Amino acid sequence: MPAFLVSLLESPTVPLAVLILITVGLGVAARAREDSRLLVGAVSAAAAAATLGLAAWLVPTPGSRAVATIDRLVAAAEQADFDGPEGMFAQLSDSASLHFGTDRSPGVGLEGLKSALRTLGRRHRIRENTVLSRSFRTIAPDRVMVELGCRTVTESSMGGPVVTGWSFELRLDETSGRWVIQRVVFQTLGGRPADSRILR
Repeated sequence: MPAFLVSLLESPTVPLAVLILITVGLGVAARAREDSRLLVGAVSAAAAAATLGLAAWLVPTPGSRAVATIDRLVAAAEQADFDGPEGMFAQLSDSASLHFGTDRSPGVGLEGLKSALRTLGRRHRIRENTVLSRSFRTIAPDRVMVELGCRTVTESSMGGPVVTGWSFELRLDETSGRWVIQRVVFQTLGGRPADSRILR
């Protein structure tokens, strides 16, 4: 699928808004001037908007496929499922890493990432979790970035919710055909940059 089409399907809001404005503008002008050509233009713009909206909903892109991996990761984290077939570790690549604050910060490798995730079965066990935001974009046919915001109550949060921000880089594993997590960035905790002392 061409890159421009992937971008259009994954971020259709602005083109849809433009097409809707064109539809309304031409429709109003067609009625005021009783001009059938303007009416045809309005109908065409409306049809284009409907087609784009339907395609964005129905046509899978690399990003929409990859985000299912993040959904599985979140579900596994809520259940403290580490080693199951749909568990957290099953979503990771063999070279996955964890970073705090930004992706430019020094990170830890796969074993460090697994160790951090295991705190979700102990000190940071999740009691409640709500996904506040989730967005994704395809950066290459085999690479996707996902941004995630959560409001979570954990054992360590003393009953109060904490808001966290995360980003994930995923790659397509050519051998298995699965999307796996290559990099995890724990960006923010309570609106402040996260640091490595948190997940211990």
